[in-house]
This record gives sequence, C-alpha cells and structure tokens, in this order.
Amino acid sequence: MTPSEDLLRTLAPQVLGAVVRRFGDFAAAEDAVQEALFTAAEQWPERGVPENPRGWLIQVAARRMTDQLRADLARRRRESAVVLSEPLDPPGEPEQDDSLVLLFMCCHPSLTTSSAIALTLRAVGGLTTAEIASAFMVPEATMAQRISRAKERIRSSGVAFRLPTPAEHEERLRAVLHVLYLIFNEGYAASAGETLQRTDLANEAIRLARGLHHALPGNGEAAGVLALMLLTDARRAARTGPHGELIPLGEQNRALWDQRAIAEGVALISATLTKGSIGSYQLQAAIAAPPSIKIQRRSSFTRSLCR
Repeated sequence: MTPSEDLLRTLAPQVLGAVVRRFGDFAAAEDAVQEALFTAAEQWPERGVPENPRGWLIQVAARRMTDQLRADLARRRRESAVVLSEPLDPPGEPEQDDSLVLLFMCCHPSLTTSSAIALTLRAVGGLTTAEIASAFMVPEATMAQRISRAKERIRSSGVAFRLPTPAEHEERLRAVLHVLYLIFNEGYAASAGETLQRTDLANEAIRLARGLHHALPGNGEAAGVLALMLLTDARRAARTGPHGELIPLGEQNRALWDQRAIAEGVALISATLTKGSIGSYQLQAAIAAPPSIKIQRRSSFTRSLCR
C-alpha cells in the first residue's frame, strides 16, 4: 500500500462522516465519497497530495452531492436549499472527525449483527464489497444486498447522525464492541475457507479498535477489547505449522510471539484494571496475558476487585 493509499484509507470514514452529517443521505454520501477517493487515487500520485487532503476530499464529494441535489431540485427544493446554505466545515471551527459517529451508526442495535459487520467494514474499514464477500465466503451480489438493506434500514429508521445520548451510550457501545470483536474473531479463526486465519480482517479489527480507544481513552471496555485483540493476535505466527495446521497453545514456539503487541496489550489492561468496574473484555484480556506476567496481573486484578 502506497503512502497516498494509506492516507485515503484513513481519511475515508472521516470524509464519509462529514458528508453524511450535512446531507443526511448515507447511501448517496457513500457513492459521492467513493468517487472522491477514486479521483484522488488518480490525481494525487501525479499532482501530489494537497495541503488539506481531508478538505479536498470533502469538497469533491460535496460537489457531487450538490450536483445530484440540483438535478432533482424540483422534488427536493427545500432540502437542497438548506444543505447548500451550510458549509461542511464552517470557517473558524476546528475540523470535526466524524469517524466515531459513523462507527456507532453502522453498529446501531436496529441492524442485524451480520448487517452491522458488513456495513462497518464497508463504511468505516474501507473494504470493498468484493473483499467483504470474499472474507465471509458469500457471493458479492449477496453481500451487496446485505449492505444495501443495512443502509436502507438506517435511512427508514430515522437514526440521527450523532453520538448516542448518555442514556443510549451503554447499549450502543456494547454493540460496537461486539461487532469489532466478531470481525477480529473471523480474522483470527476463520469460520470458512481453506485457511485458518484471515489476517486482513484481524488487522482491520485491531485498527478500528485502536481508533475507538483513542476516541474514548477513559472507557475500560474500549481499552479491554483492544488489549484482548493484541494479546490474542500476538500468537499468530506460532499458531500454525508449515502446512497451515493448528498448533496447540502448549506446543507453540513462544519465541515467535509478537512481544511488542504483548507489551502494548499488557500495558492497556494493567492500566484499566485498577480504574473501577471491570467488564467482560477486560476480564478476557487479563486471562489472555502470558503466564510470565500473571503474578503482576493477578495482583492488580485482585486489588481492583476488592475496591
């Protein structure tokens, strides 16, 4: 992946969130953003990355949305007048990263789990419909229908593009964590296909979980699910033999374990276990920690339970 491709992948959910926030049409906004990303992929390698790449992408996507609105002006006169009167990023205000809002929207409890997973990977993860279909061993047309139904369900439900209220937060965050962990599980231990692991899905789940933790640094379960993924995925290289066969934990060559991922996971879970109530992902992460740090972990864990 080139630097510009990596940048586009990072910016895609932010741009999509900004466009959905202003225009309110998830499906149309996604089409507009995809066209903006395609234009950038064509132009940036030759002309260079613009000084404000996020703003550049937003404006290209906004122009397409504006053209669509103008083409349908007779039917949507009042709606287009409101949309076109507001800048996407008002002057003088800091840029708003809508990625977290987009993640909560894609994992809304009104969607089925399979639809939420597909929509999250499409809108927030940036995977193509073909890539998602391949990951879950279904025809591309089937996955396209699943994603289309999910977007229509969001549109018809009237879900507002905003972070959940305090009353909604616990349920919505639980759905987000569940979807991210299901994506990771499918990558770490594929339910179908010839290979045991789908590293692309596992890596994407870790990337999204890292973004969630960055956005919610004080949330113990957001830290817990990231720690659990890191501590589990650290054993990836030692899990399979030369022919792809599964190697039991007790027989694994621990020299192959990713020590950097272990250190990060241990640091995350050690910090969060002492901060009050403990959730299921924190507990699972504590259990997943390597035996060499169990005494230290158990000491912190016991103190947190006694509080």
